[in-house]
Amino acid sequence: MRAKLLIIPALAVLPAFAGEVGVLLDKQFGKAQAASFGSGQKYDAVSPTGFGIRGGFDVLDLKVAALQVNATWHNKTKGDLTYGGTKYGELENQYWAAGAMVNWKLLVNVGAGVEYRSEKMTFRPTSGASTDSTLGRPWARVNVGFSIPTPIVSPFFTVEVAAPLTKKDSTTTYKDLTEALAPQVQIGIYGGIRF
Repeated sequence: MRAKLLIIPALAVLPAFAGEVGVLLDKQFGKAQAASFGSGQKYDAVSPTGFGIRGGFDVLDLKVAALQVNATWHNKTKGDLTYGGTKYGELENQYWAAGAMVNWKLLVNVGAGVEYRSEKMTFRPTSGASTDSTLGRPWARVNVGFSIPTPIVSPFFTVEVAAPLTKKDSTTTYKDLTEALAPQVQIGIYGGIRF
């Protein structure tokens, strides 16, 4: 009984857990590249669509702004590798990310943050062996949207833009080419619930 009496006041001084969980629907945009090996094959930009699942929690909440840590898992996307309308293969991309973001809770919600992404890339030519590569890059993210305050959970919707802070343009090997074809911009709609 005495232990219960000590635990209740201790729990009362702990901050309430606040966080979010949501789904990201996006389109990734790559950059056209020419292989600098072999016949110097040129590839058009690969721009697949996909979705991800994100969760986060607030480590500091000042009511008008909050510092959040978050993690994202993004499904495998696939885009055709083409040149002049002819398909030469496919490029697959899947990633997980961990980062931090500041969210301003104004009339319109605005967020800005950074994350580390581990991107698994696979170059699959129509003939020949596939090439796998894991690319780790820091990305910057910004979003703008709105939420609907309710007593228990608050649904929210944002438009999000993300871009890597580092890029690779070397195409001297298949691995280099795979990394050079990686996404350069990601635009999406992110929505879910805050609690």
